[in-house]
Amino acid sequence: MFLLQMSGVPGSGKSTVAAHVVETFGAVALDYDVIKTAVLDSGADLDASAKAAYEVMYALARQVLGQGHPVIMDSPCGWPRIVNEGREIAKAHGAGYRYIECQVRDLKLLDQRLAQRPRLRTHRRGVDQPPVDLGDEPMDGAALFRVWMDRVERPSDNYLQLDMHRPLSEVLPEVDLYLKASGN
Repeated sequence: MFLLQMSGVPGSGKSTVAAHVVETFGAVALDYDVIKTAVLDSGADLDASAKAAYEVMYALARQVLGQGHPVIMDSPCGWPRIVNEGREIAKAHGAGYRYIECQVRDLKLLDQRLAQRPRLRTHRRGVDQPPVDLGDEPMDGAALFRVWMDRVERPSDNYLQLDMHRPLSEVLPEVDLYLKASGN
């Protein structure tokens, strides 16, 4: 059993990798954007929704691990608390903690991916297009994405970084090897 923390900027492929892990390992994916969208839809303000969404994700991770299922926490993972909380939840349930970072540094590719994906209200519409709750004014998304790329939190060891410029046919076997080698 494991708790897998997905990490990376919007559009980097976290949810795609998570879907593969669900199919291959029978894990349950907890998607931060789905949770945050539901919190916003309930009437919470934008600032409160981010904190509430993480708290809901942690509570669900505890419950699902407690039921004996591996868990994927699918979020950008930009703060130390996210890694620390994931490690604590895994430890409390006797599960291995795993971490996969999806990396894409090509902003044009990210912009294409963001424009093509099915969209929740918390999703960016493009590198320079914020989520709908932040308005319709274009912004300098390139600077923001570069900060996000440099701000990713990761554990000090036993993590996998994936170059998501490569085809999934090359990337997904690395995911399988990492999770299997980690005792899963």
